[in-house]
Amino acid sequence: MATDTTDPKVGLIFRIAVLAIGTLVVIHAVTTTYFDRMARAEVYRKVGSTPPEALWSLRADEKQRLTSGSMPIDKSMQMLAAKGRMGAPEIAPSVSKDVAPLQGWARMPAEVPPTMMPPAPSSAPSAATSAAPPAAASASSSAAPAGSGSKAPRHP
Repeated sequence: MATDTTDPKVGLIFRIAVLAIGTLVVIHAVTTTYFDRMARAEVYRKVGSTPPEALWSLRADEKQRLTSGSMPIDKSMQMLAAKGRMGAPEIAPSVSKDVAPLQGWARMPAEVPPTMMPPAPSSAPSAATSAAPPAAASASSSAAPAGSGSKAPRHP
């Protein structure tokens, strides 16, 4: 029986492998581009090309309400520019007395700044509250040194 003793053609095998990989990469790029283009065209056909009727009607209604009424918006803007706010109080930020955001910091307790403490109740303290009024407790906690470990009272 005869056997083949010739060397394998490594160069030819390598060229065929590179050609096959290159062909697969090109086919993948072409099909991906094609399907992306088709998907975008379909989305535009279904969503992008339809006129936003609801938005147009909303804008028309807003425009109609702004231009009609006891005083149209252009006239009121001109009057505000000419006369100003006519003694209306200035709008300015103020310090918040809300301690609710501080309740989430139970794992990292720290002193509550005095400006964040709620005002002291005007009535006499009831049996449900602590013996010291909150104003005295906040004054004692603010007077204590930072390293003493004192904590501000927690309010529900």
